[in-house]
Amino acid sequence: YFDNLRYSIHYMYTRDSKISNNYSINNKIGYALMFSDGLSVENNISINDIERGIFSNFMNKSTLTNNIVLGPCKKGLMLYNSNYNTINNNHFEQCDIGVHYTAGSQDNHFSGNNFIQNHTQVKYVGTKYLEWSTDKKGNYWSDHAAFDLNTDGIADAVYRPNSITDQILWRNSNTKVLLNSPAIQILKWSQSYFPALLPGGAQDSYPLLKPIFLIDYTSVLSKQPEDYKR
Repeated sequence: YFDNLRYSIHYMYTRDSKISNNYSINNKIGYALMFSDGLSVENNISINDIERGIFSNFMNKSTLTNNIVLGPCKKGLMLYNSNYNTINNNHFEQCDIGVHYTAGSQDNHFSGNNFIQNHTQVKYVGTKYLEWSTDKKGNYWSDHAAFDLNTDGIADAVYRPNSITDQILWRNSNTKVLLNSPAIQILKWSQSYFPALLPGGAQDSYPLLKPIFLIDYTSVLSKQPEDYKR
C-alpha cells in the first residue's frame, strides 16, 4: 500500500521483473516504469493518483494485465516511446484520458481492456492506423453504442475513439473557435460516411459489448489505509 507519494512504484533500467498486487492511492503517479524490458505488471490498483495511474516511458516487451486504474486521474495509462508490449484485461475508469499513446510508441497489442467513462478514451495524434484488437478480440468502450445481431458478444460496428476534430484540436488548439463552423461540420459528416478520411488513429474492429470482470473493486474503495498495512 502506497499513499501520498511522488511515485508509488518507480522502476528504471530493470529487466525481467514482476510488479504485482500493489495498491497506489492518492499519489502523484501510481506506477512509473522507465527504460525497462520484460516487465510483468499484473493485479495492481491505482485509485485517485493525480497525474497518471501507469506511466510507461521507454518500456518494451512487457505485459500489463489485470490492473485497475480508477480516477479522477489525468491519464490512466501513458505510453511514451514504449514498444512491443501486451496490454490486456485492464480497467481504466473516470480518467481525463484513458490511454495517451505518444512519442513513437508502436507494436503494442491491446485486448480485453475496459474503458469506462473516461472523458477522452484514447489520445493518439500520430498518422498511423493502429488496430486495438488481438485475435479478433477487442476492448469494451462505455461510449460505444452498437448492435450485436449475431449475438457473438462482439459489436457489429468498428469503434474509433477519436474523430477528425480531435486530431485538428490536438495539433492546433487555436482551432477551438472553429468547432461549430460549417467547415468542421462538413468534416464530421464526411468522416461518419467515409472513415478513410481520418488521418490515422486508433480503431477497434472487434469491440466488446460487455466489460471484462476483474475484481469487485467497490470493496477496495471501502477500505481504509490501515486495512492494507495489516
